[in-house]
Amino acid sequence: MELKLLENINEHLPQGFTPYTIYGIFVDSLEVGRIVLRSGNDEERYYDGHIGYTIYEEYQGHYFAYQACLLLKQYITKDHLIITCDPYNIASLKTIEKLGCKYLETRKIPSKLKKFFTREEKEKRIYKWYL
Repeated sequence: MELKLLENINEHLPQGFTPYTIYGIFVDSLEVGRIVLRSGNDEERYYDGHIGYTIYEEYQGHYFAYQACLLLKQYITKDHLIITCDPYNIASLKTIEKLGCKYLETRKIPSKLKKFFTREEKEKRIYKWYL
């Protein structure tokens, strides 16, 4: 597995957004998903996390998100990151637990931030990943 830089987004961002980097997750030269590393402090990333990942449906169930997070560590300069997920996203919960993240709390997404989330997202489980 390898991560390939797809895009650095650091200019002309909407208000409330911080720079972020998108990597493709590749297995045997086949893209199986994407992982995003967001800049910002813990407060800025408290509900969406410093990391976001998506594994394409046909490749789920192989721990690719977990492996991608481990590979992403080489690009991280902090001693910890915030990682969040929907309370009902079992796959993400398993990834976060496998990484050994510390559970902080489950919080409702504040109304002022709802525009950044899907309509279905109401609350987030919030974790700290010590690196």
